[in-house]
Amino acid sequence: MHSQSTFELLTNSETTDRRIWQGALTRLFQTCRTLMESMNADVQAGLLPETFCARSNVFDHVEFGNLGDDLRSLTDHYPLALESPFEGVATISGGIWQASDFCEANADDALLKLCFLAGTVDLPMHSHNYSDRVILVAEGTGVFESQSSAQDGQEVVSTELKLGDALVFARGTVHTFKVPSTNLVLLSYHSPFIPLADPRQYTVV
Repeated sequence: MHSQSTFELLTNSETTDRRIWQGALTRLFQTCRTLMESMNADVQAGLLPETFCARSNVFDHVEFGNLGDDLRSLTDHYPLALESPFEGVATISGGIWQASDFCEANADDALLKLCFLAGTVDLPMHSHNYSDRVILVAEGTGVFESQSSAQDGQEVVSTELKLGDALVFARGTVHTFKVPSTNLVLLSYHSPFIPLADPRQYTVV
């Protein structure tokens, strides 16, 4: 019998918290990788455009399992240090979980925690041209703006975000987030992860 899998430790809350968020991180990485692999396969099959953007909610689909619990575990239990400004905006802070630290040593993807303060409306439209994204709403509300092609030119589509929403979009998708009234916490999966100081990470449109 393995006590770690059958009993909850009561004598060392730090150990218990660590076990909770390590499991949550592993499951989130696995889910995000599966989503990106599936979406990219659909792109190669011609079922999705190369710069697709799709939305769902983790509470509406059984295939996401207990992902809602995992979002709460990471926001409540993991002591991640956040740095600001993020992408040049003082009201956004962020921290990084690299898969190579938690999953496989040679993994090249990462999960970022991004915190937007209410009133953040100045993040410019931008794209990530060298990596794909899965975005999960862990707390709060906001607006996701994406640029889609229309017959008469480029059109900006605004999508209201709420807890549990999941966005999946390919590299090159032009987008931004606006947070007018309520703090917003996002978990942002990057595949592959491009260091934040690298000019390839972020391109303002």
